[in-house]
Amino acid sequence: MILVIDVGNTRLKWAWLTSTGLSDQQAVVHRDAKSALWTAALFDTAQRPDRVLVSNVAGLAMAKTLTRLARRVFKLNVEFITATRNFHELTNGYLDPTLLGADRWLGVIGAWTLHRSVLCVVDVGTAVKVDSVDAGGQHLGGLIVPGIHMMREALLNKTSDIARAVEHSTPSMAGVLANNTIGAVSRGAVFALAGMADRAAEVVEHSTGVKPKMFITGGDAGMITGSMRSRGEIVPDLVLQGLAVIAAQPR
Repeated sequence: MILVIDVGNTRLKWAWLTSTGLSDQQAVVHRDAKSALWTAALFDTAQRPDRVLVSNVAGLAMAKTLTRLARRVFKLNVEFITATRNFHELTNGYLDPTLLGADRWLGVIGAWTLHRSVLCVVDVGTAVKVDSVDAGGQHLGGLIVPGIHMMREALLNKTSDIARAVEHSTPSMAGVLANNTIGAVSRGAVFALAGMADRAAEVVEHSTGVKPKMFITGGDAGMITGSMRSRGEIVPDLVLQGLAVIAAQPR
């Protein structure tokens, strides 16, 4: 039994890989939370893994915490997965492949395992990442922009009139466009991200001649799909699926 963990900037997600496949994803918020709260959810368990594989984009302190607890509780060393130049048919498109985020590379691996053709992965979290692959498995590169909540925070923290208007707004999402400032900020962020995803799909289709399969993942995936012109499949545990593929490889 293998424990696979996906540590994002805000949430920590995990699942158990057994002979019957990958369990349902579980998640807990770790950002601005006392470590005892999220570590208890992950490590206070009767289950004991044979291996622990981790994708971590939450920094060195998180890596040290996971390493320490895995050694103490499970008597195991954590295997931190990083991007490589190649993985079977997949080729990393970054000039320096090690600089591609582990979560992005694993999302691509997970998506490629599900659909071995032209695809786009849109990961909608604290940051929103788009990565694309052509029919031969060549990673075409990607995009990174602030996520929905970060866009909102930027407007509220870096403006005067918008922040003041938000304080006096009556929340309402009626109509196609917003009739209040807080709705305008929220809907504007959603439209911006949905438009980016659609534009990325158009660019990939123009480049490859094939309409890409869209995989949408991340904690806020459901917030943008309704505003996208492109049809996308929501796969909440795409990074964990990528970790499961890595875990299944001979060591």
